[in-house]
Amino acid sequence: MSKSERHAQILRFLEEEGRIDVAELARRLDSSEITTRRDVSSLALAGHVERVHGAVLRSAGRFAERPFHVREELAAAAKSAIAAEAASLVKDGDAIALDVGSTVLGMVEHLVSIAELTIVTANLRTAWAVSMSEELRTPHRLIVAGGVVRPGETSMYGEGAIQQLRRTRLDTAFLGVAGLSPGAGLTDFNLDTAEIKRVMIQTARRRVVLADSTKLDVQRFAHVADVEEIDLLITDTEADPKTVSAIRELGVEVRMVA
Repeated sequence: MSKSERHAQILRFLEEEGRIDVAELARRLDSSEITTRRDVSSLALAGHVERVHGAVLRSAGRFAERPFHVREELAAAAKSAIAAEAASLVKDGDAIALDVGSTVLGMVEHLVSIAELTIVTANLRTAWAVSMSEELRTPHRLIVAGGVVRPGETSMYGEGAIQQLRRTRLDTAFLGVAGLSPGAGLTDFNLDTAEIKRVMIQTARRRVVLADSTKLDVQRFAHVADVEEIDLLITDTEADPKTVSAIRELGVEVRMVA
């Protein structure tokens, strides 16, 4: 079976079933798992499918964002490990930005030992987690960048949020993305969210992206930044070695956690 035939067959399977384990997909295609993973990566980069650990999902499209509660469950173990690693970078007295996304949100529970922390966010879910934490050491300061609230996502966008973020000078911005590839850079589902991320990148001394391996080699609709504009990518050990090497060649540190 040729590459194009395999791709067409994969898309047909997903149209019928929505989700298939990679091992099962390889069996159906009479192909090796390595070849099948490469096929899935190619289709994911083109926006036709989405990868999760050990499986492939029918894509909702470059514009369509899955509900937060669905995204929160995907690659949950990897996201938890990535969040813990990211939180270990924060020091007493730091001023940090916490972007939207389930992985970034997971950092909050790991920040309990940090003193005199300033947290800036444009996300109500993150702000609530910080404000309601009984373990987060005090005193700490929470700053919520006001703007228009996206229904369901609880993130804020618009000129109000942008202007408030531009007045900050941050030690580290912790960013979530919908897709990251060496060629396409950091991408997200919509332009408004991408603009908030860009401002965080511009106002932070260090830019850290939290992205599990299902986000790599994926391109979404709205461009956020080139890969070279970030300092560190934290991902998991399932990340494709070639993709990781290409990102490192662009001068970005990559940490992979189990």
